[in-house]
Amino acid sequence: LMDRMRRQAERLGVRFVQDEAGAVAFGAEPGAAHRVELAFTGDTLETRALIIALDVCLIQKVWSDRIREKCAQAFNMDIDAIILNASHTHTGPLTGNDFASELVVDPGYLDMLVEQAYCAAGEALVDLKPARLFYAETEAKGIAFLRRYRMKDGTVKTNPKNREEIECPMGKPDETVRLLKIRREGADDVCMVHFGTHADTVHGEYISADWPGYVCSILEAAIPGSKAMFLLGPQGDAAHANRMVEDLGIVVSEKRDDDVKETAADARYMGRVIVGSLLQVFDRAEEIGNEGISFAKTEMQLPTNRINEGIEEAERINAIYLAGRAKEEGIKQGEVVKARRLIRLQNAPPFYVHTAYALRIGGFVFSGVPGEPFTEIGRRIYAASPFPRMMVCCQTNVSCGYVPDGAAYEEGGYEANTSSFKKGADDAYVQAAVQALKMLEKE
Repeated sequence: LMDRMRRQAERLGVRFVQDEAGAVAFGAEPGAAHRVELAFTGDTLETRALIIALDVCLIQKVWSDRIREKCAQAFNMDIDAIILNASHTHTGPLTGNDFASELVVDPGYLDMLVEQAYCAAGEALVDLKPARLFYAETEAKGIAFLRRYRMKDGTVKTNPKNREEIECPMGKPDETVRLLKIRREGADDVCMVHFGTHADTVHGEYISADWPGYVCSILEAAIPGSKAMFLLGPQGDAAHANRMVEDLGIVVSEKRDDDVKETAADARYMGRVIVGSLLQVFDRAEEIGNEGISFAKTEMQLPTNRINEGIEEAERINAIYLAGRAKEEGIKQGEVVKARRLIRLQNAPPFYVHTAYALRIGGFVFSGVPGEPFTEIGRRIYAASPFPRMMVCCQTNVSCGYVPDGAAYEEGGYEANTSSFKKGADDAYVQAAVQALKMLEKE
């Protein structure tokens, strides 16, 4: 497996992460192709934390737990100090069963993903250096828009196609770009960049990190001696296209020979705008404290959007959809997504239990929340937080779908129609995130 992974990395022109600190032992059991044995002395569980950024669309709990448990055990760490964050690129590799098709995840790929994340964590821990922390905020204008619009007929639609029927967007995006700069002694600096909008500019079936990947590569090219990583902010209702203008406000896309729309130009443009905004504040970032690491978590009970009435009709609509006859039968997309949600949740429990995480490193805090919360939910967490310098990172440790704000359930739109949660989940979500932050404040 290791040789196969190494050859694949060489073919793709990327670096293969491997341990340089200790012995590598091979095992025959699934998911344990190798074990990296690292020796640490004088450290306690509370002195280290891991943040692992993944260019995938979704994080499944089953393999997220494998990575975190493996790292916690091997590196003598508390599992609650280990955070995984997905960029939510829509052209990332399949890491869970595809709800829109019959595709299923390849277990062998997940084994590789677990091992690569584990090795990256080990390599990072071996490379620890004394460091100073710097923080800056700026704005990237004109690349993020709320994708829910009030139509002139009073309805609310997600990504409507006819701009002539649009009245106005349902709010304003969060255009804030956040930067945590870690200046390390005798080693490359680390730049952690945070922004919130969907990573879905690149279409088709090719693997791409989308605009978060361009953010990292462009920033590293602009600042020699730096390594960049991207963390995703609340973006459940945000996207890159402005439906109020004719050209959607994006770069004119090229076409490949197979006539599939190629939008790498749009992703590159977004990366340049974000990095351009960062470069204006990069050298003026404020130095903040670097003493101490602490972490906390709080469980949240999110009420399930389960309705057991109308299952028979939902199954009829879904059968027509799967047969490819929805348009022929006059069934709208909204009816399809509602039907599929009813079927998916018909045996769901009253509540889904998820976790909000908080991680403090010196004078900076990461708030890690699951799934895809709406932009306004992120604003509520920032407003209630006791910490002025922080990042609210969604898609943390698990993907659980959209978390709309309360008003969206009456207004409508794709996100509320497909969400596994019902009205009131947003309040429980915010309360848990803020409670975890306040637990840190007391330490």
